[in-house]
Amino acid sequence: MNITELSIRRPITTIMLFVSMVVIGLIASFRLPLEAEPEASIPFFFVQLPYAGSTSEEVERNLVRPVEEALATMPGIESMNSRANAEGGSVQVRFSDWNKDIAIAASEARERIDAIRDQLPDDFRRYFVFRWSTSDREALSLRLTSSVDLTTRADLIERSIKQRLERLPGVARVEVEGVAKQEVLVALDKDRLNAHGVALNALVQQLQAANFSVSAGEISEAGRRLRVQPRGELLELQQLRDLRIDQRGTRLSDVADIDLKPQRMDYVRRMDGKPSVGVDIYKERSANLVDLSRSVRAEIAELEKDPAMRGVNIEVTDDQGQAVTSSLLALAEAGGIGLLLSVIVLYAFLRHWPSTLMVSTAIPICFVMTLGFMYFTGISLNIISMMGLLLAVGMLVDNAVVVVESIYQEREKYPDRPWLASVIGTRHVAIALSAGTLCHCVVFLPMMFGEKNIITIYLSQLAVTISFSLLASWLVAISLIPMLSARMKTPPALKSPFITALQARYARALRWTLEHRGWSVAGILAISLVSVYPMTHTQGGGDDNDPTEINIFYQWKGAYSKEEMGKEVARVEAYVNANRKPFHVERVYSRYSEQGWAQTRLFLDVEDPELNKKISEEVRKGLPKSARANLGIGWPGGMGGDDSKGITFSLVGDSTQTLQELAADIVPMLGRNPKLRDVRVDTGDANTELTVRVNRERAAAYGFSAQQVAQFVGMALRGSSLRDFHREEIEIPVNVRFAGSDDYGVEDLSTFMVRAPNGTDVPLLAMVDVGMSPAATQIQRQSRQTMLQVQAGLAKDVSMEDARKSIEDSLKAMQFPPGYGYTFDGGGFNINFDGMAQMMRAIGIALVLMLVIMAAVFESLLFPLAIMSCVLFSIFGVYWLFWITGTEMNIMAVIGILVLMGVVVNNGIVMIEHINNLRRRGLPRTEALVEGSRERLRPIMMTMGTAILAMIPIALSTKTAEGMPPYYPMARAIAGGLAFSTVVSLLFLPTIYAMLDDLRMGSAKLLRRARMTRAQRRQAGAAA
Repeated sequence: MNITELSIRRPITTIMLFVSMVVIGLIASFRLPLEAEPEASIPFFFVQLPYAGSTSEEVERNLVRPVEEALATMPGIESMNSRANAEGGSVQVRFSDWNKDIAIAASEARERIDAIRDQLPDDFRRYFVFRWSTSDREALSLRLTSSVDLTTRADLIERSIKQRLERLPGVARVEVEGVAKQEVLVALDKDRLNAHGVALNALVQQLQAANFSVSAGEISEAGRRLRVQPRGELLELQQLRDLRIDQRGTRLSDVADIDLKPQRMDYVRRMDGKPSVGVDIYKERSANLVDLSRSVRAEIAELEKDPAMRGVNIEVTDDQGQAVTSSLLALAEAGGIGLLLSVIVLYAFLRHWPSTLMVSTAIPICFVMTLGFMYFTGISLNIISMMGLLLAVGMLVDNAVVVVESIYQEREKYPDRPWLASVIGTRHVAIALSAGTLCHCVVFLPMMFGEKNIITIYLSQLAVTISFSLLASWLVAISLIPMLSARMKTPPALKSPFITALQARYARALRWTLEHRGWSVAGILAISLVSVYPMTHTQGGGDDNDPTEINIFYQWKGAYSKEEMGKEVARVEAYVNANRKPFHVERVYSRYSEQGWAQTRLFLDVEDPELNKKISEEVRKGLPKSARANLGIGWPGGMGGDDSKGITFSLVGDSTQTLQELAADIVPMLGRNPKLRDVRVDTGDANTELTVRVNRERAAAYGFSAQQVAQFVGMALRGSSLRDFHREEIEIPVNVRFAGSDDYGVEDLSTFMVRAPNGTDVPLLAMVDVGMSPAATQIQRQSRQTMLQVQAGLAKDVSMEDARKSIEDSLKAMQFPPGYGYTFDGGGFNINFDGMAQMMRAIGIALVLMLVIMAAVFESLLFPLAIMSCVLFSIFGVYWLFWITGTEMNIMAVIGILVLMGVVVNNGIVMIEHINNLRRRGLPRTEALVEGSRERLRPIMMTMGTAILAMIPIALSTKTAEGMPPYYPMARAIAGGLAFSTVVSLLFLPTIYAMLDDLRMGSAKLLRRARMTRAQRRQAGAAA
């Protein structure tokens, strides 16, 4: 007894089984966590090395290189990227194994860095090791604006906003940017220092020794072990002011002013010309994103009522929770429309409401069962998994339609025995349904169990949701549908005049193609040749920029203060504000820093990518010319911007100077390329550096080492950091520097005195040589080699692949010195290049797996080849639709082709299996081909109609969730491929079947003849 017979014999059991699964699924659906995207831990960690007030060369030499050497021998490293600038360095280590425990790797990295602390500068205080997963993105971003300057209101923002938000459940941390942090500043006065005879080096040593807390072991007291901790921490500012700094009783307040004040900010951020403060809220990994969003918005509503916040406007600029909710609702709406269209198509063919509703029940039942499965397997309801559910909506009725159609045909033979008609009708298509469903699922196996990366993690969730929903539809089709059909007074297949006439015309056309194979072959070849045109003229995947934003970068030609930088930014903002209406600008947001990066971001009220490109060109052409900076459209380097915008490649070698010389030749050459825009080298900004070289002989003559003199220079110009000052459980940094040191020149070095070991005072300038030299604000390294990144935007209608090929063709014509070259590998997984290549490999493996399944079903290698022609025709259809609509062939479209492959072979399997069944009953081949295809025309049109119409709402929606690639190319690939493949396959698949069958019989005949003896061949020839 099989599943179908069991379900018909035990109807109550069958109904209760499905009711229980639906109830469990409904309960689980309310417990499913809502997320923006699947959680994925990227196999890398990031080491941040803060070292303010230095130079990029010093940071590279004294910090970055030693840390690189310490980390380089960690096992499994795929790439190592480093960056050094005047504020510190960073090292990013990426591993090849996506299953690696990054928490353990980060802990090992800390141990290795701690082991070389003695090789790092003495005044290097602390470093940070970060690891990252997709759930670590900020959940909400707030922007604070006010008529008063908020940058000096750190206490208000800390107390009234930051601390209140941190107390909310689910909030992991709150970061504030744009507000000056408090510091205890010891501002030394040179004249007062010299007047009291206090030496610079002696003062620093005295201050560092004054504020301490150490452990001194343990002692026994009355049977208890007590820990001894001598403490010398300064608890009040007055204690610091009264601190004695020499034997004569000189106090620190005699030579310096000590105050608690805001630190000087070297960057500015402003919205529509007004200073703004950014607040980023991060969620705990286990927290529900939507619940967190609601609680934060409720708290913001309470904050707006707070009298202390009067005059402060709090704007939510990015809300992942709301974005997830709106995106899921939009997808659900598209799915609902697709479901309604599918039901209409079913009724149009079945013309019987009970039958239509019976088939349509497969959709909600499978949908809810899949939600339950997602809950128990730990899959969240996110954009990707929801997309998988909606892609499956149009396919869930396929199995049910085939079963119902087969049962209807048997009901015509057994009108009084519905039970027998249900069993026989289901049995005839059961193998074909099983094979088709397996082909649906098997296409994802190469991605799920192959090389692991961000695409396979995302695609696995898509695959699991689609596969389980289709398996559920298979179960419904072979159990619930036959059981209901056996008990419903379902009439035989109704004779619709339109369908009947269509079937008759189709049979005549099919008979003609079988009788005129030459013309059929010519038609197949003509379709294949004509389809080459859209395949070669469809645009490849470009950069998927947000159509609501345009970014303007600044590449400075020198080192400027934030006030000077602000003047240039204001000129650009004035130009944009003068054209707000034609440029569709809603807001203008600018950020710039004295560290060398700046950007102006335009927020537009458009959603059309083509209009965005047009506006970008107009903005580019009208940007004001500047003598201080090069301006263009794109993302600035050096500020942690998204390098995926546009195209980037790297020049690698040992010498920065040689790389800059190569870049000086390459950038103008690529700038003349019509496919590229705003070609520039990401070296930060041109800068002039004051080079202070220690004269070792003179330093030794005065009793100092070269390192000591370098430390004296650093103290004179940069200052020194002391132990943090504690105030009400808040750590406040303590910095010692000379008053007015920000404006020091070369001549000021001559006024600094240090005390030699013999007690004499020595001018600091007597031990150093001072000069001026050009320098870059940052140095980048890749795999422990120096590199220069070259960035470029893409011209309109130019794909990423075309731009890369054009750059490679230009660079191949250049002669690189030995040891120098270029690479497009930025050390990460490139979704445009690596992802596309991986998807093509997966498609190849999936084709082989489907061939294996079909060969096992048909016990033949030739018939599966006939069905595989459906895949080829479907790919032609994808390119035709993409060429007509101007859709780019990107990674999402290739995923759509992967899903499509499982769909198109399903119809072929059902048709060929039915034809074989007719031949086994004794029908001649031509009659079996014509009759089998004619009988399968209606179910094929129903299944294709429901699948295509279910895709149309998604295919027409070009809105994209923030940070996610657009998913409409996936739906368009499925719809276009299905439509084209269905029409062409219905006409030519029987011809291909007949040709391959002739080949099979001819081969068998030749094989039999080869095995005959000479006498047998003469006898066979005489009989013929």
